Amino acid sequence: MFTMRNIGGIALFLFGTTFLWLTPSFASAGVSTEGTAWAITQVLALVTVAGFTAATWGLFNKTGWWESVAVVSAAVGFVALIAYWIAADRAGETSPGFTVLIEVLGIAGVMILLRVPRFEHWVDGHVQAGR
Repeated sequence: MFTMRNIGGIALFLFGTTFLWLTPSFASAGVSTEGTAWAITQVLALVTVAGFTAATWGLFNKTGWWESVAVVSAAVGFVALIAYWIAADRAGETSPGFTVLIEVLGIAGVMILLRVPRFEHWVDGHVQAGR
């Protein structure tokens, strides 16, 4: 069924999965993914994916904590972006800026929807209610 809650949950989950792009598995061919910066990036990216997955589960189950988990996941994702940018730049990745831009836009969207009172009220009224 196409409800705002279902669409919002799917969007939240899919956005969370985009942090997999930051992992060494998605690095360009020939780019060295050895080192501490890549390891930190991978851990933070996977924590972010897990956080957004938990937030989505919480949203679908109408828990009171899903918004906080989504916001914390977005913050962890931002830190992962910083680590990714450092790792990718040092390794000679060809276009880390595009990946960072896409993720920053998504993080901004999550923060605006869940922290700006007007939008948070809309989320509470529509997404949480299942309309």
